[in-house]
Amino acid sequence: EYGCFLAACLAYLLMRLQDPVGLVTFDEEVRTFIPPGSTTVHLNLLLRELEKLKPGRTTNVSSSFHHLAEHIKRRGLIIIISDLYDDQREVLRSLRHFRYKKHEVMLFHVFDQAELEFPFRRLTDFVDMETNERIQIDPKYIRKEYTSLVQKFIDVYKQDCSASQVEYIQTHTGVPYDFMLSRYLATRQRLV
Repeated sequence: EYGCFLAACLAYLLMRLQDPVGLVTFDEEVRTFIPPGSTTVHLNLLLRELEKLKPGRTTNVSSSFHHLAEHIKRRGLIIIISDLYDDQREVLRSLRHFRYKKHEVMLFHVFDQAELEFPFRRLTDFVDMETNERIQIDPKYIRKEYTSLVQKFIDVYKQDCSASQVEYIQTHTGVPYDFMLSRYLATRQRLV
């Protein structure tokens, strides 16, 4: 929901700035491709599509990004809103593919706030949203290793994005939308 609302806010903001906006949704493959447009009717189409999105299937981030890098012919600003849970090396290669094709890339790396803070204290059931696999864990035994792995995951993206000139913005579901939009506007000013 956070990612969809952030996408809707960005689409509205970009159109107010008179920039055409498109939308791509994907899981294991591209599911929706709406080419850029800048009319009110187009914005309503994007918003309806975002409203219909449901989490579910497994994803193949890198394959979808490579496909898009090859099929988006006009250079532009690619805004990605994702948790990037996939083969990290392949995702990074696919981000570099956008840059190779001369696109500017802005990545909003979105986490659930609990993924970063790991606030769990008691025996907890964790359910994989994509596979429905369930596992019960006592958080005190894995907290330190878990938070270390998450930080390494984030650091790899930050470092590679910086080296590849991909604008990296880490966020979580507890961050207000207006703050993320102001970050976007500040970043956009640097890119222009």
